[in-house]
Amino acid sequence: MTAQVLNSIKKDECKINPAEFFDIAAQQGFYGLERSDLRGKKDNVRKYWEDIAIKLTVRNPVYKILAKKDGIRVVDLGCGSGEGFELLTHIPVSQPLSSGKKCFVLSPDHISSYIGIDISGSMVSQGRKNYENQNNVRFEQADLNKGFPLKDEKTFDIYFSSYSSLSHLTPDKLQVLVEEIFDHARPGAFIVFDLFGKYSLEWPKYWNENKTMLPYNMAYLMPPELREKEPIQWYDACYWTPQLLFQMLNAAAKNTDTCFQIGGCIDRSIFVGRHMETGLFGAPCLNYRNQVNRLFDHDRREEIEHLLIDLDWANELEKIQPSVWARLYDYKEKWNCIIYLVGALFHGNDSMVSKLIETTPQDISNELKFLTWLYRNAHRFPVEDFWASIMGPQIAVILRNIEMSLGQALGCGHGLLCVVEIPDALNTL
Repeated sequence: MTAQVLNSIKKDECKINPAEFFDIAAQQGFYGLERSDLRGKKDNVRKYWEDIAIKLTVRNPVYKILAKKDGIRVVDLGCGSGEGFELLTHIPVSQPLSSGKKCFVLSPDHISSYIGIDISGSMVSQGRKNYENQNNVRFEQADLNKGFPLKDEKTFDIYFSSYSSLSHLTPDKLQVLVEEIFDHARPGAFIVFDLFGKYSLEWPKYWNENKTMLPYNMAYLMPPELREKEPIQWYDACYWTPQLLFQMLNAAAKNTDTCFQIGGCIDRSIFVGRHMETGLFGAPCLNYRNQVNRLFDHDRREEIEHLLIDLDWANELEKIQPSVWARLYDYKEKWNCIIYLVGALFHGNDSMVSKLIETTPQDISNELKFLTWLYRNAHRFPVEDFWASIMGPQIAVILRNIEMSLGQALGCGHGLLCVVEIPDALNTL
């Protein structure tokens, strides 16, 4: 902060009036109210759940690229103001205890070129401002509906997208874009998709829809009390299933004579998606995301019973997609098992703790054992508030990790996250 304030003061002034210094600091917003980041675009779930899911999904591809070359070339498709650069340069190392001072897999210096593409001129301008001192970063305004705009550029190692930017394209337009990427890319490259999932609990009214392009909004960024007072802006977006995505990829590969492999495909944000709280797509308003935001918050405690998942309101969905419903129910059972255990620990119900540990599958049982040990060893942690600093965040991380371990995606999360590899010849043998 100090450097920013000093830069605002005339260079020929050797001495600084303290009142002037703090006037400038206040004008620049450094003394505004600091509220816990429970809502908004950069809430705790975004930072510690969704961002982490993306980072861990692309970590192995980044390792594979770095094993062959020192610098990585990235194109960010629908980049906004450069979110992809931050995501890719903050991927946690896989073995942090043996990595010394190295916190992240990919440093900014390891990115030889990052080119962000966005249709919004304002986003491009903001990106250029954000990274004006980063020589390896560039932003270009272009409409991806018209295909891949960098055909004359050197090939990229990662064709990256995040947070449903490519869901703004119709399946036909996205197929054209992918075909042009297949033509542009070289073996060893990766394509990262993050698309709206068709069977999210956030929009049950779309489960029976045959259309792929359906209305969407970002009203979750509005305070709840304003959603009924101010008009909500809607636009069409594409909602994807893995089958629809793979069908599109196969068609694009056939048209371009390209081989590809699926390097991972998961459902992201199943119970904590943005619209779980708005009730604008046929679901009740469920504040699971806000509750998990509180778990991640080191300044707050949460009443654990509010974290229990109830799917009774959605029972009719089982008839529409039985396999998807089975996935949701399975996750609900595992999620609630964690919450029941914590409640039993809080109330000193040791018989319930033992029963839960002994009657659950081993993967969940191990998590229960760990949480039990953690709770019973709270006195060993030199923190002022053990729940807010240790127990709450760890519960949230376990709930996140369970989601990431559920297996191949079914399209039942807010996001359908998929990595596609164009393999080297040796990898196809």
